[in-house]
Amino acid sequence: MGIYSIKPKFQRFLSPIKNLFIRYKIHPTTINILALIVSITGGISLFLSDRYVWLLIYIPFMAFIRTALNALDGMVARELKVKNQKFGEVLNEIIDRISDVAIFIGLAFTTYVNLPLGLITIILILLNSYLSILSKAAGGNRQYGGLVGKADRMFYLGLAAILVLILKNTNIMNYLLAFLAVTTIITFIQRFVSIKKELYK
Repeated sequence: MGIYSIKPKFQRFLSPIKNLFIRYKIHPTTINILALIVSITGGISLFLSDRYVWLLIYIPFMAFIRTALNALDGMVARELKVKNQKFGEVLNEIIDRISDVAIFIGLAFTTYVNLPLGLITIILILLNSYLSILSKAAGGNRQYGGLVGKADRMFYLGLAAILVLILKNTNIMNYLLAFLAVTTIITFIQRFVSIKKELYK
């Protein structure tokens, strides 16, 4: 299940922020847009990190903030009982996909990363997310399980950035992309099997 398995504990940790957002009636869409802005700044930082390696200091913080905001939007939506939750879900999914691309396209196009490997990883991430959404469209549950999910990707990206700064070896990002590519394929297979079992019941 990856990091997603600790989601309830993470949500409890975020409860004070959730309560603050609810008090000021901050709409879930606003939270989604904040997550997108944070993701774009992360992608820009990664892209520029070949010239300004110190920008990688920001990446673990970006990864945590994005993950937190992604959790908070659903928590706030349920508490505020917002209207048009179905459209809100569509908006959430598309913003999540744009955020994924914004982050990893910045990494893929920085000079110390293998561009084809970066683009392949992005395609695999998008295909994996599409499969998860397709499950719900077919009448099943939205799939979150498997070896790596969105939160896992953010954790490993933050960790890789720290290791690059400590070890002064930018090639670690290529290892990260290769790792994410392989584990995303495994996750795709795991989710596909789960979907098949659920829909054949």
